[in-house]
Amino acid sequence: MDGTSNVVTMPGMSKTHLALVTALAFAAACGSRTVARSPAPLPSPIARPPAAPLLDSAAIDREVRAAWTKARITPAKDADDATFLRRATLDLTGRIPTEAAVTAFLADPSKDKRGKAVDALLASPAYADHFTNVWDRILLGRDARQNLVDRVAFRKWLHDAFAKDTRYDRLVFDLITATGRNSVGGRPGRDPAAHRAEVDDDDDAPIHGAVNWFLKYQGNLPDLAGATSRVFLGVQIQCAECHDHKTEAWKTADFQSFTACFARTRVERIEKGKVTGVRRVEVKDTSRPLRPPKRMDVPDWASAPPRALDGTDFSQSPNRRRALAEWMIAPKNPWFAREIVNRTWAQMLGRGFFEPVDDLRASNPTTLPDLLARLERDFVASGYDLKHLLRVIALSEAYQRAAEAPAAPREDGLDEELWSHFQITRMGADELLDSLASATRLGERLDRLGEAEAERGRFALRRQFAFAFDVDEDGDHHDEFDGTVSQALWLMNGQLVNRASSALPASALGEILASPGDDASKVRSMYLRTLSREPSAGETARVLAVVHGARPGDRRAAWEDVFWAILDSSEFLFNH
Repeated sequence: MDGTSNVVTMPGMSKTHLALVTALAFAAACGSRTVARSPAPLPSPIARPPAAPLLDSAAIDREVRAAWTKARITPAKDADDATFLRRATLDLTGRIPTEAAVTAFLADPSKDKRGKAVDALLASPAYADHFTNVWDRILLGRDARQNLVDRVAFRKWLHDAFAKDTRYDRLVFDLITATGRNSVGGRPGRDPAAHRAEVDDDDDAPIHGAVNWFLKYQGNLPDLAGATSRVFLGVQIQCAECHDHKTEAWKTADFQSFTACFARTRVERIEKGKVTGVRRVEVKDTSRPLRPPKRMDVPDWASAPPRALDGTDFSQSPNRRRALAEWMIAPKNPWFAREIVNRTWAQMLGRGFFEPVDDLRASNPTTLPDLLARLERDFVASGYDLKHLLRVIALSEAYQRAAEAPAAPREDGLDEELWSHFQITRMGADELLDSLASATRLGERLDRLGEAEAERGRFALRRQFAFAFDVDEDGDHHDEFDGTVSQALWLMNGQLVNRASSALPASALGEILASPGDDASKVRSMYLRTLSREPSAGETARVLAVVHGARPGDRRAAWEDVFWAILDSSEFLFNH
């Protein structure tokens, strides 16, 4: 994708005319509040030192190349440096690279600059920001119960884990076994100290943000069991909740026994009566069986023997959730490492070895199962190191292919299944908002409002973006997406893009226009800032024709029209 068809402008074009052009192109191509300290996590069986990793990117390349040869597939050419940097920056940090980063990368003559760039991205604070967003969508989705779930506390727990490079097995163990208080209470964004002054219980009680995931499913433990199995094991056991299926291995009894592992976890209220904002509660494990209110039947899963998916019985375990978590993260578990490796591969390359990513049934066709198995073993040997896994994938040939589908795609779809070219994917709501903020200096303008106001502004913008762009509520499926008319219109007519493309003195465009140099250099800066590449000679000529064709008093508006059209282009909106 060279983007030349996305920003086509002509002298005298207004924003109305540009809107029509952009719509056609689109259709064709397609800081947080403080919380109290967290409690020390439960001791876990994770004491295994990481072994030497077994794989590097070259090992992946040999296996994928052999598959291409066997299937007589000619892969796409390598992505150029500008495309690679934009792609990797989006996938590893959730936003496009800055103009300075692109300029420096393109000027770097070293042969290992891609590896160095990946390492720098993984070491940047934006890595933790991005994967906090990714896992917040996967675990809480958009429908968390706001009266019980403190999303800020949960996101802080996630962010701390990614910022500290917490092992993946440790993160999942702590999530599954989390106990403690959910929140300092009060309205999101309110000063926690002010709220504490109004309560009369133990103000120093620790907050464990991870319990908010359990609270999302308060009153519906079968849904919690289904989500646990699906997200962390890739087993869709929830399909057996109501009745047995003749063609499925998992039966209703299996689902009930898995759900029983959560049956002795309680939620106790701390605040009585009506509260404003998040209600403070405490999550605890007990040794007592579930006792439903009078006149209510005991659900079948409450009296079922607590068992793992392989039949391991936890009836004698003093803490069922802990026993389940230990079983889940054990190196011999056949699903745990496989699921996260498959999910991560799909996040980076558009599709996994298994599709969908959370369905690892034996009857579900697998692409290159031997390579998947090697990646699993390597991930375990690395100490469940997510950054190692991401680096190996990012430097593989499959990831670095151009997004150019073959002229005559195979009818069986094998060229896509074997990753012979990079799959173009739309940005998610968080990625699009953060990329717009980076390209237009919107983030800096929000920060000048003050921390509380900036956070409220970001929350409002994310809510608008989520409403318009999040197709899947839980955010962990990789459905095909071609864009919709309503989304195109929202972008073209929305106040955010219109304001971000203005040439005010403090804006990105205002900075570009005030910079020294001729108009061609300003076009170059605009493209580097937004599309992360140099403009072609034809693109430069077309932009200058629009600007120079305008009357002198209208030239600033012409620059704004061009900048706005680039931000609305499919090349900007998609990862490619």
